[in-house]
Amino acid sequence: MKKLFNSGMTAVLLTTLTATLRADDTTAPATADETIKLEKFDVNDVPMEQQILPTSRPFQSVFGTDDNIVDVPRNVTIISRQQLSDINISSVLDFSKLTSSAYTTTNFGAPSNPSIRGLSADLFVNGMRARITSNGNGLPLDFNSIESVNIVKGPATAVQGTSMYVGGFVDLITKRPFFDGFKGSVSYTIGSYNKNQWSIDVGGPISKTLAYRFSYSGEDSDGYWHDYYLKTNSLYGAVTWRPNDHYELFINASANFYRYTENWGINRVSQNLIDNGLYRTGTNVNNGTAATDADPQNSGNVFGGWNTIAWGDEVAINRHERLLKPGDHSTGREFNFQAIQTDTVSDNFKIVNNTFWSYTARNTLSSYYYSEIVDPSWFAENRTEFIYKLKDNVINSGVDIRYQATKAYDEYGFEPANVWDLTKDHNFINVYNSQYFPIGYAVPGWANRYASAGTDNGDTNDSKATTIAPFVQATWKLGKYVNVITGGRYDFMHANVREPLDPHHYEDSIDVAIPSLNGSLVVKPTDNSSAYFTYNYSQNTSGAVGNGGGITGWNTLDNGATYFLDKENFTQPSELYELGTKYALLNNKVFVNFAVYHQTRTQKTTSSTDISKYRAEGFEAELNYQPNKHFYSTLSYSYIDAKTTAGYQYGLFGNSDIYNSGDNSVAMGTWVRASGLPRNLFNGLASYTFSNGLGVTANVVVTSPINNNLAGTFVIPWQYQLDVGLNYHYKKFDYRVSVTNVTDEKNWSPPNSVYGNGSIFALAGTQVQFSIKYNF
Repeated sequence: MKKLFNSGMTAVLLTTLTATLRADDTTAPATADETIKLEKFDVNDVPMEQQILPTSRPFQSVFGTDDNIVDVPRNVTIISRQQLSDINISSVLDFSKLTSSAYTTTNFGAPSNPSIRGLSADLFVNGMRARITSNGNGLPLDFNSIESVNIVKGPATAVQGTSMYVGGFVDLITKRPFFDGFKGSVSYTIGSYNKNQWSIDVGGPISKTLAYRFSYSGEDSDGYWHDYYLKTNSLYGAVTWRPNDHYELFINASANFYRYTENWGINRVSQNLIDNGLYRTGTNVNNGTAATDADPQNSGNVFGGWNTIAWGDEVAINRHERLLKPGDHSTGREFNFQAIQTDTVSDNFKIVNNTFWSYTARNTLSSYYYSEIVDPSWFAENRTEFIYKLKDNVINSGVDIRYQATKAYDEYGFEPANVWDLTKDHNFINVYNSQYFPIGYAVPGWANRYASAGTDNGDTNDSKATTIAPFVQATWKLGKYVNVITGGRYDFMHANVREPLDPHHYEDSIDVAIPSLNGSLVVKPTDNSSAYFTYNYSQNTSGAVGNGGGITGWNTLDNGATYFLDKENFTQPSELYELGTKYALLNNKVFVNFAVYHQTRTQKTTSSTDISKYRAEGFEAELNYQPNKHFYSTLSYSYIDAKTTAGYQYGLFGNSDIYNSGDNSVAMGTWVRASGLPRNLFNGLASYTFSNGLGVTANVVVTSPINNNLAGTFVIPWQYQLDVGLNYHYKKFDYRVSVTNVTDEKNWSPPNSVYGNGSIFALAGTQVQFSIKYNF
């Protein structure tokens, strides 16, 4: 740590000195008003919707105030609508194409939340926390409503409050209505593996004070993997009302409907599978019954405990294979509503009230066996901010009120993933055939579905929680060159949890106060450069968050007869130290930032009383360049040295170790390199558009070796992916051809650490898609 921070400090000081010597000092010092307006960051003749420089638009995601991003003491990446379109961002997995330290594990092929700096990250919508889950797994992220994305590294500040996700947060900035006239577009996309997408986006003024926006997108696609599909329908609507020059009401709502299949990937992981594509065959011979005497998988004799496998030869596996019984599926519905009121009382005082309501219901059934039912999860949150702008200070204070209720059922206690042979008939990948299934309880209202009690798995729950949180966040200007930023918040939470399945129906309530503190020192050598040091401390609900984002946190008395909510589950600490520097150079055509950090956290898993620890040190560098409307490029690099104390992992996954040894396991509590994370991540994006409307885009992502499991016995080697695109704008039409993984690399992606001995994800090979868009 000391060596990393010393080298990082040297880099930051050298780059600060260089920028100070080279910066354009002819610009007059900016007043506080100029800082908020940000007009000085306009990029020549580049239209706003095409600008990719983070200095080109107001930024509110960190402190809730209109900030100049150069002065914000955190490493931040802003992804514009132009970038989202140019490289077909369609999943949180794709954020690694555009920012540093954002590498997300597959989470069964449907990650709901991204990972940043090796930890799951929060997901916000216009500054409000959304989509709470237990492990980052959930409904796919739909981009129909999204105009741009702000990615912030490290925990949320006092304005947003704490959560179990401290790696960072992604703030989705939704589309706004048009006041400058009626406009819109329709588009259609076709592509490899029967890809079909369509959309319409329209909006305009209703009157001088009222405008609207409506978007709809749909998809009905197969996919690269066998028996895969994704079917979605997404609607988004927004209105903005400005009755006078000081008040604005912005209302947006979305409804998303999903039918899809999760993707476990390929089971029976081995280094030979990773290196050479060779898969170990073999069928269980439990109770002395050979596979030839039963069905091809001998599924009637599959155990939830140890399975004895008669191992066969290693054979070449088709990368389109994955662990799934045909007909398995996932469905979901998600409804969001948000109302943001802004009252600019005076030049020095503004009130912002942000209300967010969300409802989610989802259902997953995988016959190998995993069952998840969220029926439903919903929450409502209201945050009122009073923003004072004084001569030398800006203070944002207020109160946040939140209510959430979740009913969820989960079963993974009978999950013999490695028992199934993917070279044999997938119709018999089915624990329902086993004479030893089920082991849980029947889920009320859901025929033939089973779940374990929440006191056993920490996910099943019927919970309600209310939180009231006062906060204050302030920026103090100490002269022309120094800012001090401080923030604090306490979340006073009352939670009530009832075990919905256990015949004892354990029930308990708990009251906890959860603190969050942040402080920063910002030094500004010039108007367009800064160097900063940031400290952030928070306590987090870690293992208290169950399936669907509900509350669990059970513990038991020594006699094992009585369960109670353990306060320790709600107060696990996290600390961040970050040192960085930023520059807007060449008349704001270039934006560069560097950061080094040290971050720690502890957490208790939902199904264990053991505390696991995480420690990471890293370096991040990002560059954005846009000299004119024809060309832009982005580059980023990150190095992460992350270690963790091993938590629960299926060491002999599905109780059938390929090598019948413990070589692939580590003892719980042992410090190991974090799995599922490359030490080095590099990405680059370049785009050029000629005057005749023809444009080309290229994007590359490079990752260093990744441990697939905690023991480090299965290692994904260096990998890269190259994507290219060709687009043409003619009158009111946009045509685009995109090719992903041009060189058809046989790349792999890791699961979350629990499943590292039983799952690895075969990333798609070369895919081509064509889209046409009509603008009006």
